[in-house]
Amino acid sequence: MGKNLLGKEIGRGISQRKDGKYEARFVSSNTGKRIGEYFDNLRKAKEWLEQKRYEDKHGIKKPTNKLTVDDWFNYWIENIVFDLAPNTISLYVLLLIFIF
Repeated sequence: MGKNLLGKEIGRGISQRKDGKYEARFVSSNTGKRIGEYFDNLRKAKEWLEQKRYEDKHGIKKPTNKLTVDDWFNYWIENIVFDLAPNTISLYVLLLIFIF
C-alpha cells in the first residue's frame, strides 16, 4: 500500500513524491512492463489507475498513431504497388535495406 507524505495510506499502486505529486503505476499482465503516470491530485491518480487496470484486464487497446518506416513500407508494397513485377519489388526491398 502506498502512503502520502504524512504516512497515511492512499491505496495500492499510488505513492506521493516529496514534491507533492502523486505517482500511479502498475505492471501490465499482457506485456509485463511497468506503466506509470504522475498527477497533481490523488483523485486523478486513482481514476487513471482504475481505468488502466480495467483496460489491461479486458485487453482493450487504444490505437496509436506511431507508424514506423517498416510498417509503412509493408503497407505500401501490399496495398499500393502490389501489381508491380516481382523483380521491381525485390529491388525496392534491397533499396530499403541499404538506405536504412
